[in-house]
Amino acid sequence: MSATTEIKGFHILKVRLPESAGKHHVYFRKHEAKPAQDPHNISGRLLFMFNLPIETNMPLLKKYFQQVAIGATVEKYIPSILTNSREEAYFDLTKLTSDLDYKSDSIEQDVGLKLPKNCGIVTFIDKASLQLAFNSLKKCSSDKKTTNWPMPTLGSQYLLSVLKAQVYDNATLSKSVSSALADFNRAEQESRDEIKNQTEIVDEDGFTLVVGSHRKTKAGILGRQKFAQTVGLENAKQKIKKKEKEDFYRFQLRERKKAEMNDLLRKFKQDQERIRTMREKKRFRPY
Repeated sequence: MSATTEIKGFHILKVRLPESAGKHHVYFRKHEAKPAQDPHNISGRLLFMFNLPIETNMPLLKKYFQQVAIGATVEKYIPSILTNSREEAYFDLTKLTSDLDYKSDSIEQDVGLKLPKNCGIVTFIDKASLQLAFNSLKKCSSDKKTTNWPMPTLGSQYLLSVLKAQVYDNATLSKSVSSALADFNRAEQESRDEIKNQTEIVDEDGFTLVVGSHRKTKAGILGRQKFAQTVGLENAKQKIKKKEKEDFYRFQLRERKKAEMNDLLRKFKQDQERIRTMREKKRFRPY
């Protein structure tokens, strides 16, 4: 039984990592952008890659494609922001390809936020470079060939450097805390100013909103305003509804009176016909 070389449109690429006896599988396919979401005209130059090894970056990809597809020039690489995140995130890759938006000037961050973990989009210099790279990778996939992934050796020194990069020194930490406290104080002052402005609002009828001592918060004032707006809206609806009922009642009253008159007229004619018949039979005795 032959090994699988394609899964749901993704071609399977076997790569060998440094100092590893096993094989790592990278999945790739062409990536297309919708015309309305592609003002930079990059459609036809994109390659989507999934399950990329850690520490994959632009220089590494350039070096790799120089090995497997000479002449395929990489212009840009957009990695997933979630790759280095500690939280697990899962995406449905069958609905991914054309849903990304390239309208923004800072497409690296916008697109990177929407990419699944360990994924990336490689942009080539032109369509010919993409086709050359894609054909080379597809041939490696169909031939079940294993290529070397030119990543640096990751040992204890690498892990130590990553850990140190996540720890602030005293000066940087102090500066970060001071900046956060300044932002907090500024937001608190803006909230107090907004509360003061809310208490001086004059409504459409010329009345000033009165706020009790128990409502000296933004949420309380906004809740009171929302309640007032809701009550006003409900009163307006009730007036319209009442008017509609009155209009309908007058119409119904006219119809009922008309029906009663017709019924009385019908009974009157019936009485006249009965009296005429009794007179003919000489049985009519009104007294």
